[in-house]
Amino acid sequence: MIHQKRDLRRAMRAARLAHWQALPDAHRALIFGRPPRAILPLIDPAEVVGLYHAVPGEVPTERYAMHMLDLGKMIALPWTRDPSGPMTFRLWTGSHETLEKGPWGQQPHNAMPEVTPDALFMPLVAFDAALNRLGQGGGYYDRWCAAHPGTRRIGLGWTVQQADAVPTDDHDMPLDAVITEQQVLLPIHERILP
Repeated sequence: MIHQKRDLRRAMRAARLAHWQALPDAHRALIFGRPPRAILPLIDPAEVVGLYHAVPGEVPTERYAMHMLDLGKMIALPWTRDPSGPMTFRLWTGSHETLEKGPWGQQPHNAMPEVTPDALFMPLVAFDAALNRLGQGGGYYDRWCAAHPGTRRIGLGWTVQQADAVPTDDHDMPLDAVITEQQVLLPIHERILP
């Protein structure tokens, strides 16, 4: 299982970065402007929406953040003190001035309040039609989601990141939805056929 995940992670990271690099900057900025209508039942009840500060290759989330703030929702980003420590979420105002450099990139200042998102948009390395997610391999999101099972989990990825099947362990939790630039995947019983 470890080798399967490692090999899939390596292939999908390369595919994700190549896809992202091939997109013109203007096109990249326009994609993912606001959540699709099919996702609204997952986020409408949420007071706090968790996002992430995208690194090169990942789906950008800045426009989602601005849209959520316009709707009156609070935004939270992942925060960790050190690479081996647990991940929590802290409020983010939407301003780059309230970010600081953390172990994995930009994160809210330490002084920002810790919160629990009601809905969480998560980065991913790979996903499949059963809504299984393969992350970076550190287990941060897996541990956080296991401790907060009531939070709605929504993956953001590029279509090229869809695998035939993502290998899963007993602790892996499927997502409630996946959004790509071309489609929204929901659980089978919620899908609307054309």
